[in-house]
Order: sequence, then structure tokens, then C-alpha cells
Amino acid sequence: MPPRRSRPPAVRLAPGEWLRWRLNHRSSSAAGMADWFYEQNTINIAYGPHARDVFLGTPTRHIDERGHLR
Repeated sequence: MPPRRSRPPAVRLAPGEWLRWRLNHRSSSAAGMADWFYEQNTINIAYGPHARDVFLGTPTRHIDERGHLR
């Protein structure tokens, strides 16, 4: 497992704001017999009514929890 800082504090969104949260992971099989596989996730969360293309712009808030995956 890559070293990670502790989790950031909770984020409060006001109506009309949105958040982009980025994470990544490195995993193997439960027995450790398979090769590593890597995954990166981007989660967008909006509070309140928004246009359909809201996530195509610049987020109001951004959390980047990606770690260095050797």
C-alpha cells in the first residue's frame, strides 16, 4: 500500500458549489499471486440544482488524495 497522509477534514458545500475528489489505488489478488493493477477514481459531487454540464467546468472545491504508486 502506498503511504498516505491522514484523510482531509470533511468538506461542506454551500448550495451551488461542487467538489472534485481524486484518488488512486494499487491492488493485487488476495493471495498476492497476481500482478498489481492500478486504478484512479475521480468523484464529482454537486449540492443543489445545477446545469447538466456542471462537471465540465472548474470545481468550486478540489481534494486530491492521489499517492505515488511505484
